[in-house]
Amino acid sequence: MIARIAADLPCSSTPSMHAAQRCAHLLVLVGWMALITYWSSQGNLPIDQPVINDNLHGFQHRIAHLLAFGLLGVLARWSFDGFPRATVWAVVLASAFGASDEWHQQFTPGRRAALDDWALDTASATVAVYVFARLYFTRWQALMRALAPLAVSAAFVIGVGLAIRPALPPSVHSATLRTVANHAIQLVRDTRNAARQFRSTIAG
Repeated sequence: MIARIAADLPCSSTPSMHAAQRCAHLLVLVGWMALITYWSSQGNLPIDQPVINDNLHGFQHRIAHLLAFGLLGVLARWSFDGFPRATVWAVVLASAFGASDEWHQQFTPGRRAALDDWALDTASATVAVYVFARLYFTRWQALMRALAPLAVSAAFVIGVGLAIRPALPPSVHSATLRTVANHAIQLVRDTRNAARQFRSTIAG
């Protein structure tokens, strides 16, 4: 009986994933969900700055939902790999989390709960998981394995970095490739320094 229960635990190993690897995947998934929750708790978002709003013609929130929940769906599918109906459960998790996220936003000043946002969250996760499942077992698998850590790391760097430096510099209004690159490098440095400080605080 104990062995059967242990086999059903999320961190249990399956033929396609060891226990430690699954736990690492779940930690990344939970971390991304925590980051989404953090940004949902903010009344003012960096993407609402005029320069971004003007360049994206007001679609920045749609794009943010598309990317955030598309990645959430893929991370969930990645974490559930080896379990029956992993793809279905990944979409269910993303959709349920999207619903809870919208419910949470109604208590945040400056934010609102919207059914269309939840629908976009669910659709984004569904499409992302479908594409992931279709491509993962093809000749693109090696490339996806190589790029996935970089893409996920970049998403975390952007999400955490903007939390540390939410205001874009004035130079971005007349941005060149060099100024954008310099700002991105500074964002990475600030995120790295914050991570080091966090580790030292825990160690101390």
